[in-house]
Amino acid sequence: MKKNILFAFFLGVIANFANAQPFTSVHTIDPNAGIDPLEIASGDLDGDGDIDIVMATYNYNGGTPAVDYIKWYKNDGHGNFSIELVSSDVLWIDGLTVADIDGQYGLDIVATSAYQNKLVYFLSDGVGFGPEVVVDGALGGPGEVVAGDINNDGTIDLAVVSYDENKTTWYSNDGSGNFTMEADIENGSTNGPYYLDLGDFDGDGDLDVVVGFYNTQTIEIYYNQYVESGTNTVSWIKDTTPVSTGNSAILAVRFADVNNDGIMDVIKADNITGDVAWYEKTVNGPSVEHIVSDESIIDRPGMVYVVDLDGDTYNDVIVVDGGAADDAIIYFKGEANAAPSATPTLVTNNNHQYWDITVGDFDGDSDMDIAVPGRFNDAIEWSENLQVVLGISDTNLPELSIYPNPTSGILHFKGITDGTLISIYDTIGKNILNTTLAIDTPLDVSALENGVYLIKFDGKDKTFKFIKR
Repeated sequence: MKKNILFAFFLGVIANFANAQPFTSVHTIDPNAGIDPLEIASGDLDGDGDIDIVMATYNYNGGTPAVDYIKWYKNDGHGNFSIELVSSDVLWIDGLTVADIDGQYGLDIVATSAYQNKLVYFLSDGVGFGPEVVVDGALGGPGEVVAGDINNDGTIDLAVVSYDENKTTWYSNDGSGNFTMEADIENGSTNGPYYLDLGDFDGDGDLDVVVGFYNTQTIEIYYNQYVESGTNTVSWIKDTTPVSTGNSAILAVRFADVNNDGIMDVIKADNITGDVAWYEKTVNGPSVEHIVSDESIIDRPGMVYVVDLDGDTYNDVIVVDGGAADDAIIYFKGEANAAPSATPTLVTNNNHQYWDITVGDFDGDSDMDIAVPGRFNDAIEWSENLQVVLGISDTNLPELSIYPNPTSGILHFKGITDGTLISIYDTIGKNILNTTLAIDTPLDVSALENGVYLIKFDGKDKTFKFIKR
């Protein structure tokens, strides 16, 4: 996969909004991240309970690879970060995620090299990261990589797109970091898979895959047949109807519950048309497209992210500017059983060009903050969420809240008492887990499959929804 395909997508029209700003201006974590920091992810990388950040550069350098960096930004729990170099040996890093590969210490770092044609990981030991471990060193232009329990064995597997080989592949994990390449998810001639995501789209208890193809500019879903086959083995069937066709420059595809109805949707960002759109799709049936943001708002969207930003339990939609002319980060407030608000809320405005985003509680105050890599200023930045402390009265805040949401492993709770009994259900109403909580004690949900879940609190009328990624 060659990220330079996208480097021409810069221009945009100016559009600003008068909304009161619920975030601080950006805090610079690393003013010299390296040339072209393009990938970012977050999670508890050292197992200390704080949300750290990892970033990677893609220094195209006119087609002649130079040095690229993977850096870990260790959080002290209050949004102060120290900088640790993980690697300068992986070149043209086109995919980055964090996941618990070996079940020890904190989350581990997974990356792809589009130049060296490899998929690698770095294991956390609680204080740093070990040497590079190669999962596959013979991929053709690997790009985005995602992690999840694909074969329902309780360990975290990996899936990756290979642009040059026109295939999407997954690797099963034995729980100790030893991976086996499995049958391709798709192998589509010259389609050019570019972006992907995992999620239980059909609600059957196993993880499906959505793929965005660059050459054909289509979005397709592939259903995991682990449950349907009755054999507890993974195989893949393509949905008979594409999610979307006729796109111009897909930069992101994700599974997400955009309209907060408990049913998974698909959302995309198109860097040429400016459309950020979500799709209500039936299995093997048609999709209904809904536009969240168009070129009049952000002409060159770089990424889209769905998460509850304001703590009201409804997912919001964040859009970042992949150019330099429009508001850099905005979000559209989520509504219950409805499309997001048509009017965006400004997070920050600059000309730093963002092609990725990660969200987490970086300052430990129970709300979700935003971190981004700036391509034009070669810096890593984060914006503090102020919505809990902007004079909002306690009577207007939820009695209970959960965070982070989505989560890859740990859920925290605000407003509970000792001995609170909770029950977790999947989207079809199956009871997954019952447990008792104590004050200030998080819940580990890393063993759950990726997807949407409901939490009910004993003696409370309110039901919370969260996404496990």
